[in-house]
Amino acid sequence: MAIAEIHQDIIQTHILTRLNGQSLAIAGCTSLLLQSLCSDEKLWSDICSSDWPSTDDPLVKQAISNFPSGHRSFFSESFPSPSNRLTTTSPLPQTSQIISSVDIRYNDELMFSKVESTNTTPSDWFQTSPFRIDLLEPKELIPSVVKFSSDDQVMQSNLEKHMTLSWILINPALNRAMNLSSKKPVSVQRNWLTDEIELNFAFVAVSGISVYDNVYVNCNIEITCEVKQTSGELYVSGMSLTVQDIDGKCLSGKTSMEVLQGLAVAERRSTRYNGGGDDLKERYEEYIQKRRERKDMMERRERRLDLVCVAGGIAFLMAFWSFALY
Repeated sequence: MAIAEIHQDIIQTHILTRLNGQSLAIAGCTSLLLQSLCSDEKLWSDICSSDWPSTDDPLVKQAISNFPSGHRSFFSESFPSPSNRLTTTSPLPQTSQIISSVDIRYNDELMFSKVESTNTTPSDWFQTSPFRIDLLEPKELIPSVVKFSSDDQVMQSNLEKHMTLSWILINPALNRAMNLSSKKPVSVQRNWLTDEIELNFAFVAVSGISVYDNVYVNCNIEITCEVKQTSGELYVSGMSLTVQDIDGKCLSGKTSMEVLQGLAVAERRSTRYNGGGDDLKERYEEYIQKRRERKDMMERRERRLDLVCVAGGIAFLMAFWSFALY
């Protein structure tokens, strides 16, 4: 039986509803009939809600309603990662607000979901201060149903394997969205000073804009967790997004927004690169290696400068005493 012989109601209610976003997009490219059926807003709304529960928030729904094709456009923007190369773009309209739509899962079970609106009005204070989005208040703890044994190495390994994060940044002024998370952590380590577990999710891009000195920029997401000693229960104690330069320093609000807006309009990568985020982890490791190399180069330069200063000082003293004695 050809697909055209199946009643449209059966296709819509019993076939298309079983597809994920990638499969639905592919199905829509096979025929004019399926293109029409796969463009249904309800289908794409349900897919976005299933993949990212935070998109059910009224603030996010309002922003998505302004996208050219609603939830279908939002999915095509947010599912694939932006291109890792940030190039010069034409001047973009300034935005006074960006929306963070965030979901954390462990073993595919939802742990945490939140929507946060950030004021990005280009004031003097915002443009010169380090850019940072915090989702939790100081000392706020988010409980979870995840529990661990006392083995620290096993716990860190399980977090690295099973915890996933989606951090979608929505720009209402551009009607664009992008997912800045590497999906899985690029690093998991315990901070022995605070006894917290720090998980880093990262999206690293290479900047081609001269203001960034043609180096890497890292959209770094840090999640801090605590584990109760008595019950072994995991608590989320911090979630933040910063934009860092090659030295790991937070960029200012002005520069960070230029980076984020450039990524928002950048091309999207092929969906075959969006499986487990392994390539994003490799890019992060490359970024860390470049940071180490830059640090070593700066240290060697400082040592050479110190030697020149010492040699200059000795030469000056020798010349002074030679003049004084003779």
